[in-house]
Parts: sequence; C-alpha cells; structure tokens
Amino acid sequence: MANRCLCCEQPLEEEGRYHPKCLKALWGKATAPKISFAAKDLPEKVTTSTDHMSISGVQAKALVRLNRDSGELEFAPTGSTHILKPEPNEYPDLPAMENACMVMAETIGMNVPPHGLFPLSDGRLCYIIKRFDRTEDGGKIQSETMYQLLGSTDKYEGSLESIGKAIRAHAENVGLDTVDFFERVLFCFLIGNGDMHLKNWAFLIRDKKASLAPAYDFVSSKVYLKKETDSALMISAKKNKLKRSDFERFAAYLKIDSKAAANSFEKMKNAREKFRELAIFSELNPSKRQDLEDVLAERFKRLFS
Repeated sequence: MANRCLCCEQPLEEEGRYHPKCLKALWGKATAPKISFAAKDLPEKVTTSTDHMSISGVQAKALVRLNRDSGELEFAPTGSTHILKPEPNEYPDLPAMENACMVMAETIGMNVPPHGLFPLSDGRLCYIIKRFDRTEDGGKIQSETMYQLLGSTDKYEGSLESIGKAIRAHAENVGLDTVDFFERVLFCFLIGNGDMHLKNWAFLIRDKKASLAPAYDFVSSKVYLKKETDSALMISAKKNKLKRSDFERFAAYLKIDSKAAANSFEKMKNAREKFRELAIFSELNPSKRQDLEDVLAERFKRLFS
C-alpha cells in the first residue's frame, strides 16, 4: 500500500512522507523543517478551569517559525508564523486525530490553513498549522474571537445562536459566512467535536472588513471524553442529545433558506464514505481509528437515519 502524505493524507506517488506542494503551502519551500527538540522541551502546558474537562486545556502549544537560513524550526514567542501541538500523554494520538479531522474539513471545501504532522527529535509526531492571523513575514492580521466580541467571561457560556447573530451583524459577506458557519457546526457534530467554545470562532479583519476566520481546532474530542456533551455551546437551547430538527431550527434562526440548508445537509451526507476512508488511512493507531469510525457512524445515523 502506498504511503500517504503526512499533510493532506492522500496517497504518495514519490518517495518520502510529504507532497512537495503540501510542504510548499505550509513552509514556502518543498522541504520539511529540521526539528531538534522533543515534546519535553516545549513550554509548560496551561490547564483550564477544573470544572470543565477539555482537550484544549491540557494540550501544550508552542509558537514557532522556520529559520530560513538553517532550515530549523525554532520557538518564537514573538514573530511566530506557525503553531505546534505535541502529543499529550493524557490523549495519545491527538496530533494525528486533529490532522485527520482537518483533512476531512478540507475534503468538503472548508477554508483550512495549511497543516501537517512532523516528527519531533524523539520521533513522536506533532501537529503543526500555519497561523491564519499572520502574514508570510510574521506581521499581524487583525483577528477577534467571539469571546472578545461578545464580551464574555467564560468561553463555555453562550450559544451558537449568539455567534450566528454576530456573523449576521458584522460579516462583510453575510450569506457566505452564515452558511459556512452552519456547515462547520454540522461538521463538528458529525466528527464528535464537543469542545468548540467561544475562542474557537473568530473574525479576521482586513481594511475594516470582517470575515469568518479559517477553520481550526477541529478534533474528535468525543473519542477521548466519552461523557462529553454534543456541543460546548448551546444550540436550540441545549448542549446534548441533539437531533436533526435542532439543526434545522438553527438554520432557520440563521435565516438560511430551506434549499441552502438542505444542500448543506446533503453535502455532509455525501461525505460519509470519504470521512470513513480518511479515518481508516489516518496515522491513528488501530483502536483510535475504530473509535473515530464509531463516533462518525453514530453521528451520521443521528442526522441521517
């Protein structure tokens, strides 16, 4: 069986583990960076409040950039261009899980920054994604999370409706961004991503014009947190036991016409086999692959029984 690219997870014709075009999109050149540090060398993890168990709370993140002269990846507290996430001991295979979920999002046409899996010096894979709020040279592009915009004090308090309302009030291209937002909500439900809080939704602001920031932090948290609710934020006045009618009501609230909403449901339904294939051929270990397949099967059944 042909190797698959550690970025796009599609089969490779050539030797190695990456498509040159995937590396070029991520690093600006068709070679993988040298990484001379291990997970233990990364900055200390930050934990969230103890009352909400979340994956993002225990996962270390490092701000990094490529040193163009040496070809090495280096820590960059300022002027970073990429975010690196190692494998946390608590959640084995999490980098592979995030990469697989982000590739799934890409296959249905979602706006996803370049990303991929790369071995640290200890051989363990980490997940690296290009920052969407930085220019090629590390300059800042203004962004604002819904946590900031809505003046929240708790990223888990609030509703998806309040985010939809903000998109309708501030987005330059309301129609496209509203449908995009709705499809991301459907997608997160299908993959079992119950940790999409207010800081995971953001606007990019260019020339005083706001647009929904690219998709990021898509991961099947349900695989790791069996008792997790369906959604981190309220939707149709609930977080759990969501069903198709809740999402239909949500689409109506967002003022998405019924035909466009039906198209979004159909797009997700048609992606089922593709998602399953990506789970099977991912870098996840066999038991985690099976767990992801099980979550997908249960969620697709709930939405499209």
